[in-house]
Amino acid sequence: MPILARSSGSLPGVINPPPLAPLEVPSLSWTDRRGRATLLSDLENGWVLQPGVRGLDLPGYDFYTDASPQIDGNALRGLRAQAREIFLPVVFFGTDRASFMTRKRSFLASLNPALGLGMLTLTEADGSSRSIEAYYASGFEGDTGQDSSGLRWQVVGLTFSCPSPYWLGDHIMRTFSTGASGSFFPVQFPVSVQDSQVLGATTIENPGDARSFPIWTIHGPATSVVVTNSTTGLSFSVTASLGSSDVLLVDTRERVQTAVLNGLTNWWPNLTTTSDLWALEPGENAVNLALTGTTASTSVQVDFQPRYLSA
Repeated sequence: MPILARSSGSLPGVINPPPLAPLEVPSLSWTDRRGRATLLSDLENGWVLQPGVRGLDLPGYDFYTDASPQIDGNALRGLRAQAREIFLPVVFFGTDRASFMTRKRSFLASLNPALGLGMLTLTEADGSSRSIEAYYASGFEGDTGQDSSGLRWQVVGLTFSCPSPYWLGDHIMRTFSTGASGSFFPVQFPVSVQDSQVLGATTIENPGDARSFPIWTIHGPATSVVVTNSTTGLSFSVTASLGSSDVLLVDTRERVQTAVLNGLTNWWPNLTTTSDLWALEPGENAVNLALTGTTASTSVQVDFQPRYLSA
């Protein structure tokens, strides 16, 4: 919904009030590390997002090229999506100096980068949303210029730095469990597999624009586990046995990559040296689960977030 421009006399008690320009954008919010969510256009609380938002669409890229003698042009050898910055111009105001300072200080506290990564979330009118990890980088240092602040208002250009260039969609979770029939159902249903020997093939769809790295949760018992992405030919294997009460979490996410048993024990040494903690490619992925020594209690759960190029 557009935020309508207000005349200079529509903010009671404000001398030389800031321009509040029309802005047609979906709802944009900031959630700090403590979980406190703040709408970035909140007229009642005293701040309004302004035109000039940048950084919501494609990230920048680094391109790696080679030139060859006597051959025109270059050969593209690879590319890498860069970390992105998001720029958000915001007006803060109050009906008096005290209310203005209270509102501004409350907002400032939520931006403290020492708290760690927060999340910017863009929500469409239909309720769908995408989020991106970010931290405040600059813009709120304080500017008392005539065109940027007054006694009871201030215009700032907030810059958030996003270590990952990708916007995240909602979590997608699938559970595969053992049963007596030995048949294998499509991924949207529980997968039924035979005791002692589990060989199952299914398709997992990644609706995102980029590769997504899943978290696997394996409930024992099982004497061995092999999880393969047949689309890419990559797999990881667990050779140690899981007891009936054991839960193994294999996190394949970049810069994380762990294997932890029962939330305490490092099981990385129990992955084979040839294991690759593979990603789900955009689109359909043929996935094969091969477990041995299972019972009706054995199950495998996959959890991932699609990654998108734009909000």
